[in-house]
Amino acid sequence: MSRVIFLLLCSLSAVAAVFECSSHETTAFVRIPRARLDGTPVVISTAGHDLTCAQYCRNNIEPTTGAQRVCASFNFDGRETCYFFDDAATPAGTSQLTANPSANNFYYEKTCIPNVSAHEACTYRSFSFERARNTQLEGFVKKSVTVKNREHCLSACLKEKEFVCKSVNFHYENSLCELSVEDKRSKPTHVRMSEGIDYYDNNCLSRQNRCGPSGGNLVFVKTTNFEIRYYDHTQSVEAQESYCLQKCLDSLNTFCRSVEFNPKEKNCIVSDEDTFSRADQQGQVVGKDYYEPICVAADLSSSTCRQQAAFERFIGSSIEGEVNLNCKSINYDRTASSCFIYAVGRQDANIKANPSMDYYEFNCESQFGGMALCTNEGIRFIVNTKEPYTGAIYAAERFSTCSQVVENAKQISITFPPPTVTSDCGTVIRDGKMEALVVVSLDGVLPHQVTTEWDRFYRVSCDVSMDKMVKEGSVVVTTIYEASSQNTTVLDVATPPPVTAELQILNQLEEPLHKASIGDPLLLVITSEQAGPHNMMVTECTATRVGGFGDTVPFTLIENGCPRYPALVGPVEQDFDKN
Repeated sequence: MSRVIFLLLCSLSAVAAVFECSSHETTAFVRIPRARLDGTPVVISTAGHDLTCAQYCRNNIEPTTGAQRVCASFNFDGRETCYFFDDAATPAGTSQLTANPSANNFYYEKTCIPNVSAHEACTYRSFSFERARNTQLEGFVKKSVTVKNREHCLSACLKEKEFVCKSVNFHYENSLCELSVEDKRSKPTHVRMSEGIDYYDNNCLSRQNRCGPSGGNLVFVKTTNFEIRYYDHTQSVEAQESYCLQKCLDSLNTFCRSVEFNPKEKNCIVSDEDTFSRADQQGQVVGKDYYEPICVAADLSSSTCRQQAAFERFIGSSIEGEVNLNCKSINYDRTASSCFIYAVGRQDANIKANPSMDYYEFNCESQFGGMALCTNEGIRFIVNTKEPYTGAIYAAERFSTCSQVVENAKQISITFPPPTVTSDCGTVIRDGKMEALVVVSLDGVLPHQVTTEWDRFYRVSCDVSMDKMVKEGSVVVTTIYEASSQNTTVLDVATPPPVTAELQILNQLEEPLHKASIGDPLLLVITSEQAGPHNMMVTECTATRVGGFGDTVPFTLIENGCPRYPALVGPVEQDFDKN
């Protein structure tokens, strides 16, 4: 009996070696949408999520029993069921893909990407790249390199530092790897069918770099009473629309390409599918709003586009009027990829049905309006909102002594007294004017007094020579935040011996940090000579303000080993070569 068991184990090892990665490779998945592997699966499981299925397959574990079983690929039905195989499609394996399967079929193939970490290959997501067969993106190649094989091409994209690699073309005949700064969604008219070339979308982009190296701006387009059908992903219950949109921005396990929110049931669905990928699986539905995040070049960092949608889309419609560069609305011709700008919205012009057009109305400019009234008590600042707003308005760096917290309000007001009366609100008198710097919290981060680049800043001022009449003051929306400088304070090491660890804050060049502005990326590094793959984990990290005014409220960066706000703090990455 022992001899039989030994032979079985040897046989298992020989098969598994084909689909197991070496020590310098990371196990990842390449997904092909609308594809299904032929043959009989070794296991069928209603795991409920493609991410769960990917974890089982990555670790060669049978979902139903927990036993070891070789997994090379799996099919996913877009809802909850996975079909696991011990073989893959050619050329990686010997099996074939089904011809013309239905839209609700997704094929995931295990691959070994060399010289990248698990974090770089985003193994916290169900797949690292999405493949389009016999396809290429033309016109946006930033770098071309000849590589050993496809896996080295994918690795080159993930490791690229000079620019953000959004997609690659891989030529099988000569192993040419072309790295692009655009993708099929941003440049759909440049996609071409090409025999012997496969196109790969990088699914490992983050909130910080998905809009390119300059950052860009990620805003939402809303379509009311609309949904993506037959594809459910990450679901949660959120109190209001802005929380659901924040869920998309913070999403780590899913590359968020769309959000669905039911205002009545408060159900929020974050998905990696969108109207581009599910063109024939979408349509009208009552009571559900659909949102897509898009990258725009305009500076909207001072607007409320973060809390609500920047644009509202009406599919198959167009507005009538004269073209005008003072943008209030847009007609987009899908057939010609042409854009027409109008200075009026649907309240002032006719909307008609047009199958080849989509009509977009710009929402940001009227969502939030701030005005200042100069009174004998000081500057009374009033913010009116188009939609109910939940958040806070406060004097910069003085939240504890000068703030107003509201919930579902359409108007917020706060008075900033002169510095001769109190310094609680940080008002100053400069060049015959009294000024205050006001922050409106729009980033969805708690506590509200944690200020990020996504909050809105107003510089408000009034003439000092105020008479008894109430006058309107000056309100300027600004992205400039003049904070005072503070020296770094190093606290005593809290970890008791025999464990020793050191914490550093570095800049992007991995140099010690001496100065930073709001929005600058920082690198938090914890080193220990005792660090090893299985004995070191950052479980909690809390930041506390140094200097400033009022109470210092601790801000949790990492909680239970995970970032509390993934849009602000990236995942913890282990590097044991550097301890």
